[in-house]
Amino acid sequence: MRDLASVLKEFQKKYPAPAVGKGLSVEEAVLGDADVQAFWRENQDYLKKDALEISMMDLFEYVREKKRGAEGKATLYPGYQPTLVLEKGYPHVAYEPTEATKKRLRQAELLRAIAVPKSVAKADLNQIVEEVGQDEGRAPAVAAVVATFSALVNQRDTDSQDFVPGVYLLGDFGVGKTYLMGALANALAYNGIGVMMVHWASLIERLKESFGQNGDQSVLSLIDEAKKAPVLILDDLGADTLSAWSRDSVLGVILEYRMQHELTTCFTSNFDLDSLEKYLAQTREGQEPGKAARLMQRVLYLSRPVAMAGRNRRLNQ
Repeated sequence: MRDLASVLKEFQKKYPAPAVGKGLSVEEAVLGDADVQAFWRENQDYLKKDALEISMMDLFEYVREKKRGAEGKATLYPGYQPTLVLEKGYPHVAYEPTEATKKRLRQAELLRAIAVPKSVAKADLNQIVEEVGQDEGRAPAVAAVVATFSALVNQRDTDSQDFVPGVYLLGDFGVGKTYLMGALANALAYNGIGVMMVHWASLIERLKESFGQNGDQSVLSLIDEAKKAPVLILDDLGADTLSAWSRDSVLGVILEYRMQHELTTCFTSNFDLDSLEKYLAQTREGQEPGKAARLMQRVLYLSRPVAMAGRNRRLNQ
């Protein structure tokens, strides 16, 4: 098989082409690309005689899109990079995800979210850290979340069995508790750590709705998922009207399993710890302080409380 330069010269005689940027012809742009040259050398024993003639525009698309990507310009398939593949003796351009896209795809696989606001999907922990100086009331909470994130990544990297407690994030409405925890969830999933983030009241409603439809199996499956998630974030704990069933058969079961298996668990709530205990004690069936105290022991084992203050972001957008 002749080298690429010789093949191109013959091609240019038969098919003269217009110039494409800086006076270069399509053929010259292709010939001048080191990756195309390397591909041709590596596959010369398998290329058809008319490979250049048939695949010229594929080769040019490869060169063009690679150049656009390197220059930060818009490409045909954002997040994907061109590559050359050999198909039945002819070179073709294909697209494979960039490393950033691979991480985003893996993030989508590792993050399970139930009834989480759409805005949380874009929450960026790095950005929150950069902006924390503008709102000092959030600084302790951000520091605690970052410390938890760092500990979990270190646990993964070192294959450590040490337990990493989560964060019990408390504060008034609208200060950004859910957004901060969403940023933690995104960062963990982006770094290959499985996480489940659930709005507590919505989880209970979803479990109730499953009764009579898919039977107990559907309920058990969702509870089991929450029990065993590598990292669990229960958002807005205390937002519902508590029942003995939701407290004992859902929350209690989840927290007991996670405590026994030392799985990192985070919470957000408008309640401080005393108010949370009162909430857990009062159900439609009456006051049960003993069961509340038992659950509080699990909350305190699984997480460390930190207050989050600041302006109401929902009212000041």
